[in-house]
Parts: sequence; C-alpha cells; structure tokens
Amino acid sequence: MFKKILLNIFLNIALIVLVLCMVWSVKNGFYLYAIAATPPFAMLIFLKVRLAKSVRDMTKGK
Repeated sequence: MFKKILLNIFLNIALIVLVLCMVWSVKNGFYLYAIAATPPFAMLIFLKVRLAKSVRDMTKGK
C-alpha cells in the first residue's frame, strides 16, 4: 500500500508540473511544447485512473 501512496504522490506532482508547463508554453507562444505535452498528460491521467481502480478493488476485497 505504501508503494501505491508514493505512486499517487508522484503522479500528482507530475500532473501539476505538466499542467504548469503547458500553461507557460501557451502563454509564451510555444504551442509545439503544449502539443508535445498532451500525450504524457493523457498517459498520466490513464495511470492515475488505473491506480484508483486498483486501490478501490483492493479495499473492496477486505
């Protein structure tokens, strides 16, 4: 369970940093960076959803 908590913290930090980078790039006119940051953003969201489902199944079984 401790690993899942650390993974959740890492995913949250990565999502926040990626959103800040995307906002900065759009604000300064570097649209290619914002476009390039979209697939990792989607991947992190996907991993976060899978982690939430895993934790939900783990706690439901107890």
